[in-house]
Amino acid sequence: MIKIYTFLKKLTFIICLLIITNSLFAQGTGTIRGRVFEKDTGEPLIGANVLIKNTSLGAATDIDGKYVIRGIPAGTYTLTVSYIGYTTVSTEVTVVPNRTLEQNFYLEAKTITGETIIITAQAEGQLSAINQQLSANTIANVVSKDRIKELPDVNAAESIGRLPGVSIERYGGEATKISIRGLEPKYNTITVNGVRLPSTSSYDRSVDLSLISSNMLDGIVLKKANTPDMDADALGGTVDLRLKEAPEGLKINVTAQGGYNQLQNYYGNYNFNGSVSNRFLNSKLGIMLNFNLDNYDRSADKFSGSYNQTGSGENIIVKPNEITLRNENVKRGRTGASILLDYKLPYGKLTANSFYNRLHTKALFRINDMAIEHNSHYYNLELREGNTSLFTGAIGFQQDYGFMNFDMSLSRSSSLTDNPGDLVFGFVQENGAFQTAKVEPGMDPHLIPSLQIIDTLKTGFKNAHKYSIKLKENETSYQLNIKVPFNLGKNINGYVKLGGKFRWLDKNNDQEQYGRDNIQYGGVGLNSVVDPVLRYLSAKYPNDWNWLQDSALARSNAVFPISRFLTNEKPPHFLNGEYDLGFMVNERLLRQFLEALQETSKETPGNWLYYSMGSIGYDYDGIERYQAAYIMTEISYKNLITLIPGVRFEKDYSKYHGQRFKEAEQAGVQLPPVDFQDLENTRENKFWLPMVHLIVNPLSWMKIRLARTETLTRPDYIQYAPITTIDRYNGYIRANNAALKPAKSTNYDASIQVYQNYIGFFTLSGFYKKIDNLIFQSGYQLQPGVAIPEGLNIPTSWLRDKDGRVVATPYMDTYLNNPYPAYYRGFEVEWQTHFWYLPSIFKGLIFNANYTRIFSEVDKQRFVVNRVVEGKPPRVTIKYVVSDTIRTGRMPYQPAHIFNFTLGYDYKDFSARLSFLYQTDKLTYLANYPGLDQSTGTYYRWDLTLQQKLRWGLQLFVNLNNLNKRADRSYRGNDETNAAYTEYYGFTMDVGLRYNF
Repeated sequence: MIKIYTFLKKLTFIICLLIITNSLFAQGTGTIRGRVFEKDTGEPLIGANVLIKNTSLGAATDIDGKYVIRGIPAGTYTLTVSYIGYTTVSTEVTVVPNRTLEQNFYLEAKTITGETIIITAQAEGQLSAINQQLSANTIANVVSKDRIKELPDVNAAESIGRLPGVSIERYGGEATKISIRGLEPKYNTITVNGVRLPSTSSYDRSVDLSLISSNMLDGIVLKKANTPDMDADALGGTVDLRLKEAPEGLKINVTAQGGYNQLQNYYGNYNFNGSVSNRFLNSKLGIMLNFNLDNYDRSADKFSGSYNQTGSGENIIVKPNEITLRNENVKRGRTGASILLDYKLPYGKLTANSFYNRLHTKALFRINDMAIEHNSHYYNLELREGNTSLFTGAIGFQQDYGFMNFDMSLSRSSSLTDNPGDLVFGFVQENGAFQTAKVEPGMDPHLIPSLQIIDTLKTGFKNAHKYSIKLKENETSYQLNIKVPFNLGKNINGYVKLGGKFRWLDKNNDQEQYGRDNIQYGGVGLNSVVDPVLRYLSAKYPNDWNWLQDSALARSNAVFPISRFLTNEKPPHFLNGEYDLGFMVNERLLRQFLEALQETSKETPGNWLYYSMGSIGYDYDGIERYQAAYIMTEISYKNLITLIPGVRFEKDYSKYHGQRFKEAEQAGVQLPPVDFQDLENTRENKFWLPMVHLIVNPLSWMKIRLARTETLTRPDYIQYAPITTIDRYNGYIRANNAALKPAKSTNYDASIQVYQNYIGFFTLSGFYKKIDNLIFQSGYQLQPGVAIPEGLNIPTSWLRDKDGRVVATPYMDTYLNNPYPAYYRGFEVEWQTHFWYLPSIFKGLIFNANYTRIFSEVDKQRFVVNRVVEGKPPRVTIKYVVSDTIRTGRMPYQPAHIFNFTLGYDYKDFSARLSFLYQTDKLTYLANYPGLDQSTGTYYRWDLTLQQKLRWGLQLFVNLNNLNKRADRSYRGNDETNAAYTEYYGFTMDVGLRYNF
């Protein structure tokens, strides 16, 4: 803290010196400020260039369309405003010393060869995005507010998913998280109006963007190269979601839509959203209210498979040992609202905003698990219901004093996941469930169901459990930015910017598991468990249960058979007909049975047990504290070259609490579990991160960008929270690593941007990343003499008794910083154009396309424990040695190719958008050998949106999603016949009305 304070004192001295120097240079100079608007609509234009001819003095308009040019020597000048797609406007102005001139501009669509271009709705959105990308001081991609307003997507992730270098993760066909340039979601930073969003996961730092409706947004900016004034923990990039702000006059926007899900033949999807805004007190005070309410069927059919290996090394052949079929009937409903206030001050602004979104999920999962390896067949029913919510609140103050401007903000953000009562039920047919002799290496998993030996009377009730989870994360931050502009004559201008940020994070994960397992092992004593339950059920639910009859059924079969719980419900058409889902069990009867287990626990304590591994196996709480300071400058010469060097300092401190324990021999017997011990770990890291950007404008229609930056990523919570457990059989240890370090990336970026009227906007970008200390899951067998890495909290008593004799040689699973760097490189090509020059009705065509090629390579550290025999009989010594080897492969979640294109069309009041998304396979798990890797399959889909404007401000629209009914698939090893995962969610359709006033 003292070092940060000293650093900030030095920065304060520098800023004071700059203010004095700048004041001396500014004697006898004036200022021009104003706003730039679209002439027909009155909307502010973001990214318009305002320049003084024959000088290097100029500025780009901000999100409010504002610009300021300072330090202008007294005299008469020509002031020019340009905005791609619109007519350039020039006017003569006279600058008076120590005075500020107000000059606003209203631009209209450009006229070329005597013909006025019609800027249609989608073209306006395209031009706005292009201008913002050109005016940015870093490499960025933009989804403009006009694009969102005209044809909105169902959530923010869908909108971002069409940008270059972005690939999408989906749940039930809906985009949830994004990967940027092949770096998985946890490596990216998500903000709302600059306020960082907390994680919605108990495991990593990723954010579920499906929580955020795109209708609430005023634009999205994806920055792929950091500047020193940005949070450093963004290996892939930073996404800023901008909330809407009140325009002039009363504005009302309301949308209502209904939808259809083809997989479930469900017509109950709906979405209602809207906003109302106005300005008061002579337009000084702006207020905007937004709301969103929707409900969607996100059901899916899923397949997953696991495989055993035969052979070794590069000659591994796999054969299926288990396949699981999941029918997920899922309803997801969002409720969201935001309020934004802004109050205009003379040369400043006060802002306040609050943003809340809540996702309610209700799901019924029917699971058919064929465990061929154990010759057992499992049938499960899961009932899950819970909420995930996001909240951000921020207040900000901006002020421009001419010689200096600053902004400061205080924000609070929170996420909460609360699943108070998930229910899980299971049945099992043990031994003799399959013709296991017919399972062969390389066998197609589609053939496994034909090997079933089904017997409903031998398939017994196995378990009934109740789970709960509550995950909370709160984050508070304060930041201050100070900018001092300077002009050195007419040819050199720029600014010095510095600031600091403090961020406090608190996280808590609490899980519980109660119930009864292994009911099928009751044997002769089965009825001692079941009879009290049946007596309770017969008394309370006599129409559903008969104590004597049901007890006799259990007694005669030595299990409580699944036949008692079957319904007449027909299994759904599963996985597009690829598999048969199997038995359908009665949800009502299972709920009643679980209730009876809990209510009879006083009479029969073994009916309702506490499970240590499910209750505290993942529990943790902790705090994280971040301090950051930076200084940077931007220096422009004759509007030809802009140099942006700077450095950022970041310091982080964390303290987490967890526990270590040995799982009890029998659930519920010992509380706390065996060898229970509370654990605490603290970590502290410091980083200096130098960065530099260079922007060159060699021609009026070309811009070249170069950047060298350094960024970070911090470990996942579940990787370093101090949790260590060993199973009841002493065969497996899971140990998080309290000594993990953040990974650090050195990034090189280059981009060429070209714009011409007939070509449109063309961008070619290249990138290269070297990432040190990436974290991978790793493990090996613990044997006598084998070292345990520091930070794992594994007591020697778990491995040896008090006399030093070996009592266990478990497999250890943990996380380690990889000692070898990972390398990313690739390029992006983007083309955006408006075919305004085509004849007649074809003028309304809009085209956007981008292609990304990514290469990655990492040498993953892997461990092999070798048994070494030394000496000769009778003096033989056996030692175990851990050898450190390397497995070279590509990085997880990195697709080699990403391609998107959108073809839009506007004609009078009609709009259409056809979208195509394509990405090649992604490695999801890098194993020790290629034959055991897991990868997704190639994915592509078509979406179509149609809109027709009606009278009285009404718009009719139709969204057709996944027209080709594409499924998500993944595979084990290099053979696509070894299916590891399939998710089929089919086609969806939304139809609605939108009203604008």
